[in-house]
Amino acid sequence: MADRALFLGFDALVPNTLEKFLAEGILPNFERLLTRGVFSRLRPVIPAQTPTNWTTLATGATPGTHAIIQWGSRVPGEAHTASHREEAFNAGHCRAEYLWETAARDGVRSVVFNYAGYPPTRPDMVTHIEWLFKPAQSWFDLAMPANYHNCPELDTRDPIELVPAQGWQNAPESGVPPLEATLEVRTTTEGVGPTYQALLFGAEAYDRVLIAPDRDGSCPVAELRVGEWSEWVYAVFSTEDHGEAEGAFRFKLVELAPDGSRVQIYRSDAFPTDGRICSDPELGRRLIDELGPYVHAGQTCDLHRTNMLPDFATVDEVMAAEARWWPRAVQIAMGDGDAKLLYLHWHILDAMGHSFVERIDRTGTGYDPETADEIWTIVRGYYRAADRLLGAFLDLFDDGDTVFCVASDHGMPANIKAVSLVNAFLEEGWLTKTADGLGIDWDASKLYFAQNHLWVNLQGRDEGGLVPPEEFDALRRAVVAKMRSITDPETGEHALPIVLPREDASMIGLWGEYIGDVCFVYGGGYRWSGPEVLRIGEERVVFPCGGGNHGPMIPTYETQTASVMAAMVLGGAGIRPQEAAPRLEQFRLSTTDVAPTIAHLLGLDVPAQSEGRVLHEFLAGAHSERPERGEVTPTARNVVRRKSVKPKGVQLQGDVTDES
Repeated sequence: MADRALFLGFDALVPNTLEKFLAEGILPNFERLLTRGVFSRLRPVIPAQTPTNWTTLATGATPGTHAIIQWGSRVPGEAHTASHREEAFNAGHCRAEYLWETAARDGVRSVVFNYAGYPPTRPDMVTHIEWLFKPAQSWFDLAMPANYHNCPELDTRDPIELVPAQGWQNAPESGVPPLEATLEVRTTTEGVGPTYQALLFGAEAYDRVLIAPDRDGSCPVAELRVGEWSEWVYAVFSTEDHGEAEGAFRFKLVELAPDGSRVQIYRSDAFPTDGRICSDPELGRRLIDELGPYVHAGQTCDLHRTNMLPDFATVDEVMAAEARWWPRAVQIAMGDGDAKLLYLHWHILDAMGHSFVERIDRTGTGYDPETADEIWTIVRGYYRAADRLLGAFLDLFDDGDTVFCVASDHGMPANIKAVSLVNAFLEEGWLTKTADGLGIDWDASKLYFAQNHLWVNLQGRDEGGLVPPEEFDALRRAVVAKMRSITDPETGEHALPIVLPREDASMIGLWGEYIGDVCFVYGGGYRWSGPEVLRIGEERVVFPCGGGNHGPMIPTYETQTASVMAAMVLGGAGIRPQEAAPRLEQFRLSTTDVAPTIAHLLGLDVPAQSEGRVLHEFLAGAHSERPERGEVTPTARNVVRRKSVKPKGVQLQGDVTDES
C-alpha cells in the first residue's frame, strides 16, 4: 500500500523510443524509478487520442461509458454533426467518476494539474492548478509566446521589420546607426495587449537590444545581449474571456547579427498574476509569490516544431523553468491540503512527435537517412526534458511511502497513407458538397464521420435528420460494405481492417449510446482525412501523406521505432520491482487499468464506472505467479462412433458438439 500516489501523464511517451533511450543510459530518473518498479506498454482505448485516453486513465472507463469518444462528446438527440470538440476535456461531458472524485467520497484530498475534468466538480476536496485546454495550450493564457524575427527562412506569426531608429529620447550611445522594431503582444482571445519598441545598437557592431514601452531609453524593461533573458515584465491586458488582468512574461535575445541584418527576440507566454490559474485563488497567489510567475512550455515547443523558433536551447530553458515551477507548486498545494493524490498532464512529447517522428521512423514518408541522426538528437533533448521533470518530482516526493505512475495516453507512429472517406462517400451520393465545391454541407448529407465513428443523419433521432428510419438498415449495410472494400491500390492492404455496426463494436471496446452507428479502425500507418481533400484537389480515396499521428489507427500497431501503444512506468511504495514482460504480453494491459490500480494502492474504492482491473501482478505481496503444473495426464476417451440410420453427407467442420 502507499500513503500517496502521483500520476504523471506524459502525453505520447512512446514505449519503444523510451526503451531505446533507457538502453542508451540517457534517462537517469526513469532508470531510478525502474529500480523499484516495472515498465510496460498500455493498450489505448479506441481512438488512441488525447481526450479519450486521459479521461480513461482518470476514470478506468471506456469511451462508450465516459462519453468522451473522440475529440469531444456527442450527446444523443443533438444534430449529427455536434461534437463539442472545443470542450473535449470538460467535466460536464464526462459520464464517469474521476478518481479524485472517488477519493473525495472517501475523504481524501487531491491535486489536479493541467488535466482534464474542469471546471472543478469537487472544489471542497480537489485543488485544480491550470486547465488542459487545447493539447499544448493553457486555458488561462493572456497571450501565447512569440519569436519576433526578420529571418526569411523561418515561419512566423509575428514578423518584424528593422528600420532606422527615429524619435528616441535618452537612447544609449551607439557606434552604429541604431535600428528599431515594434513588438506587439497580441492577446490569445479578442482583446488588447501591450506594445514595445526594440532598439538595436552597439559600440562597433550590433550586439545589444533595448526593449521599452515607448521610445524612451530611460525606462527599459530589458537590455539584452544574445542568450540573455530579461527579468519578468508586468503589463495590463484586456481580453474577451479574462477581462482586465495583469500578466507576466519574459524576453530573450536569441540572435542578433553584428551587421544588424538579422534578429530573433523570443517572448514567453503571458499569464495572469492574480492567482486565477488555481481553483483556490489565494493558494494561486501564494504560488506566484513564492515561485514567481506561472510557466507553461507547451506553446513554446509548438514554435520550435513549426520552425518559428529553431533554437532548441531556448525551448529547453523554458522547459527547465517549467520543471522547477510545476513540482514545487504541487508540493505546496499537496502540503497545504494534506492531499494524497496527484493527477498531472504534460503535453510536450506529443507536440514534438507530430513533427519529428516521420523523420526518424523508417516507415514514414518523411524519413530521410541523411537527416535522421540530427532529428534523433532533437528527440533525445525532449525525452531528457521529460526525465528532468520526473526527477524533480522524485526529489521532492520519493519518501518511500509514495507510489509513482508515469503513463502516456498513446504513442506516435509515422504516417504512410491517408484515407479519404469524403471521396469514397461522394462516389455513392451520401455526402453533399457546399455551393463552392470546397467543403461538405453536413446538414444536407446522409452521413457524418469523425475519428472512429460514423453516424447516419437519422430522422426522429437527430436534430435536423434526413434519412427516414425505414432506410437506416439498408444504408448502414451499404456504408459498411463500402468501407470494408477500401484497399490500398499499391499494396492491396485493407485501409480499414475493422468496420462494425454499433451492435458489434463491443468486441473492440466500444459500446453505449454515445458511439457511432458504425465504428471502424484504420490500419497501421493509415490516417484519416476530411473535407480538406476538396480544397487541396485530392480525388483519390487512398493517397500518400506525411507527418506523425495516432488515434484512429489500430491501437496495437508498432514499427521498429514507434508505436500507437502507450507506455507506463510504475514504481515506489506497494510495487514489486521486476523485469518487463515480453512485448506481446504487455499488450493485455490497458489504459483502463491505471485508475483502479492507483485506487487499490491508496486503499480507495475504484471509480464507480471503472471497467479496468487492478494490476495485481505488479503489486508487492500479491500472488501473481502462473500455477505450476506437472505432465498432462491423458483424459481423452476413444469413443466408438456408431452410424445413424440416416447417414449424412460430408459436412464442414463445426463445433465439437456438431461433429459426428
